[in-house]
Amino acid sequence: MLLDGDPQWQRYLFYAATAFLIWEVWRGWRLGAVRGLLRLAALFCAWIAGTTTAGATGTVLAFFSKIPPLLAPAVAGLTVAIGVYIGISLISGLLFKTTLDHSGVVRWGFGLGGAVCGVLYGLLILWAGITMIRGLGALGEFRLVQARLEGKTDSQERAALFLMKLKASLELGATGQTLRKADPLPTSFYDNIVKISMVAGNQMALERFCQYPPTLKIIASPHIAALLQDPDLEKAANSRNIFPLIHNKHVQAALNDPQLVAEFKKFPLTAALNYALEPVAPPRHVPPPGNSPRNSPRAAAQGRNGSPKSPAFSNTTAPQLPVSKP
Repeated sequence: MLLDGDPQWQRYLFYAATAFLIWEVWRGWRLGAVRGLLRLAALFCAWIAGTTTAGATGTVLAFFSKIPPLLAPAVAGLTVAIGVYIGISLISGLLFKTTLDHSGVVRWGFGLGGAVCGVLYGLLILWAGITMIRGLGALGEFRLVQARLEGKTDSQERAALFLMKLKASLELGATGQTLRKADPLPTSFYDNIVKISMVAGNQMALERFCQYPPTLKIIASPHIAALLQDPDLEKAANSRNIFPLIHNKHVQAALNDPQLVAEFKKFPLTAALNYALEPVAPPRHVPPPGNSPRNSPRAAAQGRNGSPKSPAFSNTTAPQLPVSKP
């Protein structure tokens, strides 16, 4: 985390969440049980239709429009999801009555049922809001790291600082820990966004990332080797635009290789990023082989202890043995 949170901001977030939940209970009471259930069904159907459309038509939309390929599935899925939600909501509004259209016991039953549906609806929206705030905060951290690499000051990135502080404030204390557990996306997902930006902006870290054993196994693939030798990759790196690579023949061949896809799926991204960002230990100093051992501290210690290699022993006169003449 590059910025500390503020407990006061966290209180404001909870005040806003409480006010929103009360509003949804009151709105659910007015809509009634039937329309409340249909609103929950509309939310569920919109999610199913959006995710299905994103997976099925995102690539096709990228070919026939100017939308970037990586954003095309999100745009297609969001468009279909909004359309499904609005369609079901309009139909339920035309066919079914609200709580105010009833009277007596039926009115109270419709109201209470609608209030319960309102609580569920509000909690689902707040659940999605946790993911949205944490995701935007991670993108803010990503942008701040990139700005520092570009030589810009932190004060020039006000939007990024705001999103980061909002995320950090949401995650404060025991309540923030509970909210992190409630998030459908793991914390490592948001941390990896920042780590990827840090590795991409550091040549030594990028080299260590490529030296990670699972990374070397992927790079050894013929499709990846051909992609790394493709001049289009260098052009994309210089222009910082990776979108043209989506239609590259080597990329398409790699995506159609089931063994390589399996390697990508089980690739330990978090471990690889941590390995790349670990500080490199300084090399140990090894004395050159030309140095005499007599000048080493060990040789001096041996000389003091009367070692056979000590200067004191070498300077003593050896006893002369008698030599007989023939």
